[in-house]
Amino acid sequence: MHWLYIFLGGGLGAASRYAVASGVQQLAANTRLHKFPVGILACNLLGSFVIGLIIGFMAVRHQESWARLHPFAVAGFLGSFTTFSTFALDTHKLFGETPLLAIVNLAASVLGSLAAVWLGFKAANTLFL
Repeated sequence: MHWLYIFLGGGLGAASRYAVASGVQQLAANTRLHKFPVGILACNLLGSFVIGLIIGFMAVRHQESWARLHPFAVAGFLGSFTTFSTFALDTHKLFGETPLLAIVNLAASVLGSLAAVWLGFKAANTLFL
């Protein structure tokens, strides 16, 4: 049954990533950020925050019903909502065009995602204790 939850969550996550990334990138189209992959960065940061929130909530509540949500929400939805391969491709393209922006993307994505997981976990501990 876990495979079905992962499959359903993955489909919803991929469609959501496309919608969010495209929408955010379109918002940046007429700004100085038009060449920067802000859409994928937004998905990766948001997904990192949400995974921290979910895992933090599960750690606080220790509820079996939430543990069953893990395959759908974490492995499925968030696994396909966030994307390392697109981040890598965007960074590769930036290195060819503007190496400084590639370095900014690396730092913002890696450090930002780690900070977002930490913030999500702390938020869960604060909200659900």
